[in-house]
Amino acid sequence: MDKQGLSSTEAAALRQQFGPNQLPAPTPPRWWQQLLQQFRNPLIFILSIAALLSAVLGYWVDSAIIVVVILVNTLLGFLQENRAEHAIAALQAFMVEQSLVLRDGHWQKLPSTQLVPGDWVRIENGERIPADLELLEAHHLQVDESLLTGESLPVEKGISADGKASRLHAGTLVTRGSGIGKVRTIGMATAMGRIQQLMDQTETRQSPLLLRITHLSRLLSAAVLLLAAIAAAVAWSRGDHLEFAILAAISLAVAIIPEGLPAVISITLALGVQRMARQGAIIRQLPAVETLGAVTVICTDKTGTLTENRMAVQEVRLAEDTPEGRRRALEVMLLCNDAEILADGRGSGDPLEQALIRHVRKREAGLLQTAKQFPRLDTRPFDHERPYMATLHADRIAIKGAPEYVLQHCLDRQSQEFALWEEIISEMANLGLRTIALAEAGPADWPTLDAGIWRWLGVAALLDPPRPAVPAAIAACRTAGIRVIMVTGDHPRTAATIARQVGLIAENAIQVVDHAQWLSASPAERLHFAQEVNVFARVQPADKLELVQALQSSGEVVAMTGDGVNDAPALRRAQIGVAMGLSGSAVAREAAAMILADDDFSHIASAVAEGRHVYHNIQQTVLFMLPTSFAQGLIIFIAVIGGIPLPITPLQILWVNTATAVTLALVFAFMGAKQTYMQQPPRPLKEPLITKLLWLRIGIMTTMLVATVFVAFTQDNAASGTQHAHTLAVNILMAMEGGVLLAMYGRWRRDRGDWILLGSLGSMILLQVLFSQWPLLQTIFHSTAMSMKDLGTIFLTTLLAWVVTRLSMLIRKH
Repeated sequence: MDKQGLSSTEAAALRQQFGPNQLPAPTPPRWWQQLLQQFRNPLIFILSIAALLSAVLGYWVDSAIIVVVILVNTLLGFLQENRAEHAIAALQAFMVEQSLVLRDGHWQKLPSTQLVPGDWVRIENGERIPADLELLEAHHLQVDESLLTGESLPVEKGISADGKASRLHAGTLVTRGSGIGKVRTIGMATAMGRIQQLMDQTETRQSPLLLRITHLSRLLSAAVLLLAAIAAAVAWSRGDHLEFAILAAISLAVAIIPEGLPAVISITLALGVQRMARQGAIIRQLPAVETLGAVTVICTDKTGTLTENRMAVQEVRLAEDTPEGRRRALEVMLLCNDAEILADGRGSGDPLEQALIRHVRKREAGLLQTAKQFPRLDTRPFDHERPYMATLHADRIAIKGAPEYVLQHCLDRQSQEFALWEEIISEMANLGLRTIALAEAGPADWPTLDAGIWRWLGVAALLDPPRPAVPAAIAACRTAGIRVIMVTGDHPRTAATIARQVGLIAENAIQVVDHAQWLSASPAERLHFAQEVNVFARVQPADKLELVQALQSSGEVVAMTGDGVNDAPALRRAQIGVAMGLSGSAVAREAAAMILADDDFSHIASAVAEGRHVYHNIQQTVLFMLPTSFAQGLIIFIAVIGGIPLPITPLQILWVNTATAVTLALVFAFMGAKQTYMQQPPRPLKEPLITKLLWLRIGIMTTMLVATVFVAFTQDNAASGTQHAHTLAVNILMAMEGGVLLAMYGRWRRDRGDWILLGSLGSMILLQVLFSQWPLLQTIFHSTAMSMKDLGTIFLTTLLAWVVTRLSMLIRKH
């Protein structure tokens, strides 16, 4: 069998001929379809009816202004949707699948899109098949083909007795074993590609937050229709003309609808996702953004997440400390190994296996040809149920695996030698070293290997130090009311040592629960472990799922990390599944809501902080926009019911809404994070977006705005006339919104949000100057110039708004 594979030159020529190994992206909706989609918002629909009725009644200017407002807000939503799509497309670059390919005689990781017919690809447990392959080698290989066939059980794959090879299809999943396949077809020529031709649609899901906003919009729409009907009925019953009654209803609809709210919230979510991506946390499912702020427990792996995953062999203890014993142990390190180190020092494969090869290169470089002298005949991959790997060669079986498992296959548990090695392994683990046992057996034992007696060669100890940023990140989580639990497959003492180094358990604490203890525990004991123990060792995938279930049953909101195919159930069950971007399997990444680009735990803590930040900004946006809308609606409703002049005309209300949406409301989308986000307990997961406390604040601010506008209008109407009073009322309402904004924004954060705030306030002031001074706008909106006395009144009402808002923010939940 040719072990060179294709050369880079041959692959480049084939890529020119066949193109990239990828399926075409679904056809996106056309721009005009996206634009029309914006009109499905019920609030926009009501405004459209208002514009139509205004035109029917002959109020062409009013109708035109309403149409302009609709177009401005739909355009804002349209642009945001495009921006979000481009952001998602950019994030896909972080998640390009990699394949282990034989090129130029070396196994190397390449993007799966670069595969060409004729390439040799190595496939492992947990990986998706990257192209249609013809199987060349198989080692206990099973593939889940349910994606293509609907068959729920994995299918055995191998080479038949007559030499006929199985076919592996792109998109199917390796559930057990390993193998090597030769690429036959790629892209649209694969079986998956032919299915893709039959379906060119994608389904998008709204997050619960956006669903709640949609629900709020519908409630507001119902309230608008009800109040408008009441206002029209009262006006009609009082003897007013039908035209006036309809105009009153239109005015109320225009006043109370916060047209720009959905678009501003979408912008806030998109900016949060982009910030998380820059910090190494890639959000795959939008609901994760809001759920992150409610996380109470993070269950994290140790290797590569809490530690650097940069292993090096520190010590090798041999059963026979002789040149022959040392040579046999080093040969097992090479033979029972799927990693590869290239001439330039770059490695591919498992970091532990790379460390073993580097150790052999350092100690006995002449042994590096061993693998060629004793080629592999068969393989038994590592399995959680059978925690060892074995390779068959002409002269031996090379074995490496979990020390306690391998040791019991080599030595009598009652012997002094067994106890001595247990003590040695325990001492290594106490130093935080990761241990791997080395053994061998005769080739004749291969069929009955699990039941046979092996020859013990010794144990290698590897150091994988904690990441420097992890202790601070765990401390930050603890301050934020988030408990961190280590869930690892390593030795209990190794896990405990690393846990002490990163601050997960106290220096003298030794409580660690391993698989055997968890398996034998009653449901009540498991619940106790879940609530009290912070380190779980020798964990199997089923244990992870049961741990998540136990935590959730006690009311916890769980984030769970995972990298293997068997971790997928736990990742799906957790409220936030977190997959590893570097070491994670394809199925783990697909099951997760979030992916860590470099497997670093500190990025989980950063993502939780960002989730709290995004949710806070959205709440602030809602808290800012609703009082203005409610105040305008109440002003119209009270004026119509009371039979008094409208302080603000419908056209002027449209001006206020549009100016607010395109200037002031956007500030909270860009507002920087506060240090206090990670000094507060997690938000209850089922807490409504607008809590009782927020409703109270909305009520206070709405009352303040209504009362101030009515008082200012009434007094100025008597002194200066209706046109001047209307203009003053609009300026006071906008200025008070600016005061509310400043009070809610709080301290300066010295980031982009500060500049957005200044720019928004400056834009608002400029718009109000134009509203009052520019003849064109004076004609459209029936406004007039303001005097110095008027400006003084506007300043005082702004100060009043700031003071009342700050006082309302002092009200805390009891």
